[in-house]
Amino acid sequence: CHPVTGTCSCPPGWTGHHCQRACDLGRWGPDCAHSCNCSNSDGSCSAETGQCLCEAGYAGTRCE
Repeated sequence: CHPVTGTCSCPPGWTGHHCQRACDLGRWGPDCAHSCNCSNSDGSCSAETGQCLCEAGYAGTRCE
């Protein structure tokens, strides 16, 4: 946490006042600041890296 403001900098995959909440589906990175860019039906990706999680029948970097 920042020594003056007390604001926590959450690690990739986590968000919330005390970094206690996992990223919502479709979000990733520190404080869940990024949106997934995947073409599979639910658009999901790794909450830590942003790598697309392809469903059966989908392949490629963006599951296209």
